[in-house]
Amino acid sequence: MRSLNTPKILIIEDHHATLEAIKMIFEFEGYTVLGLTSTIDLHSEVANFAPDVILIDVLLNTTDGRSICTELKLSVHAAIPILLMSSRNGFQHKSYYKAHWDDYIEKPFEMETIIQRVKMLMRPEKH
Repeated sequence: MRSLNTPKILIIEDHHATLEAIKMIFEFEGYTVLGLTSTIDLHSEVANFAPDVILIDVLLNTTDGRSICTELKLSVHAAIPILLMSSRNGFQHKSYYKAHWDDYIEKPFEMETIIQRVKMLMRPEKH
């Protein structure tokens, strides 16, 4: 972990049961978790919560999660790693990947897999 503080994860998922399941996984692992079912006031939510990692579902009710990734990466929140989640196999285009989100995971995923992906995103970059 980057610091002695409890790591924070922001999850944007409009399916309530899925959101609660992912929250439980990370809360059990000792993370502080904020779950959002919409992107209303997203920038203020991100600024106030200051997450270490953001998890975003691709298919949200009112928008495409990929556009949210792009919006965040072009804002003051660009340094926050993003894990994009989707049940749509093979949708991502390599031209977007890494430029607009940092990692991608397909649903359904194993609990240990998503935990490891988040841990990898939280590691400081070695230059």
